[in-house]
Parts: sequence; structure tokens; C-alpha cells
Amino acid sequence: MKYKFQSWQKQKGTIPVLWTDADYTVKTTWRSHGNKYKGFTAPSEMFEIYNNNIGVLIPESVLPIFDQVIEFFDLNNLVCDLSKYTPGMILPWHTDDYPTYSKNMGVTDIADIVRVIVFLHDSQPGHQLWIEDRFCSGRAGSWFSWEGKTKHMAANLGETDRYVIQLTGTKKINKLG
Repeated sequence: MKYKFQSWQKQKGTIPVLWTDADYTVKTTWRSHGNKYKGFTAPSEMFEIYNNNIGVLIPESVLPIFDQVIEFFDLNNLVCDLSKYTPGMILPWHTDDYPTYSKNMGVTDIADIVRVIVFLHDSQPGHQLWIEDRFCSGRAGSWFSWEGKTKHMAANLGETDRYVIQLTGTKKINKLG
């Protein structure tokens, strides 16, 4: 089944778990995102408050098994990436600017961009994803989406690493007669 919506704002669902824990814990090499203060907009005081805890770890490369995840979403120009949050890491309340995606895909209107977060494992105490006023948690394969400059935050306030798949794509526009 492929998920398709006119509006991807605050949608949710589940996909089959095609991966194992070893695919992202043992077989993946993680590094700090080199651009942890760019690509999103947050109040400047957030950087003073959270300082070195702001950020996310990204993989050196994405294993082909994760490329299969994009097949479940009816979006254009889909790209897939993994993210790892170690305990204490946070991306405070922000909106995404999507500069690299917009440039690479030729997107001129950020409102057309859709972000989907897929949980790689069951939510653990302290693992956080908020989309506006909604706290999102679930089992492995659970996903949550938003459009454009929707305010959101992610954090790991728990005791175990938090892993997610991040999909970015553009809405398919239905053109009627």
C-alpha cells in the first residue's frame, strides 16, 4: 500500500519493518552533522540554551534496505536519510528551511515540501518528536508527516539512542481537466 494525501499535514501511519536493529546500530557508521546550526530556523536564544547538545548524527552512507521505505509514500523527488540522537541531543523548536533539498530538486515553494519521520524502533522513554502541539510516539515503522515550515522539535531525553528515517519529498499536485 502506498500512502497518498492531498495534505500531508499531521498525517500518520505505519509501514512494515524491513530492517533489523543491526542495520542501523552495527552496520552503519555515524558522524556529526557538519551543518548543525543551518537548514532550520529557531529563536537565537535556543542556541544559547542548548549549545553543544543541538544536533543529530547522520550516517556515512545509507544501506540499500532503507531505500525501500520510499516505496510506501506517494511523493515526488523523495530522498531518504537516517538520523541518530544520542542521549541529551536535541533539535529545539524550529521550522525547516530545506536549503539543500530546494536547491538540488529545484523547489521554489517550501510549502510544497513534505517531511516524513519513520521510527526505526519502538519509542523509548524520553524519545521525543513534537509536531506543533502533538507529541508523536509509536512502534517501529510508525511514521508522522508535516508540510513546509511547520514548527516541530526532536530530542532524546532518554537513556538509549534514538534512530529515525527522515524522508523529504514534494506533494503530487492533482491537475483536474
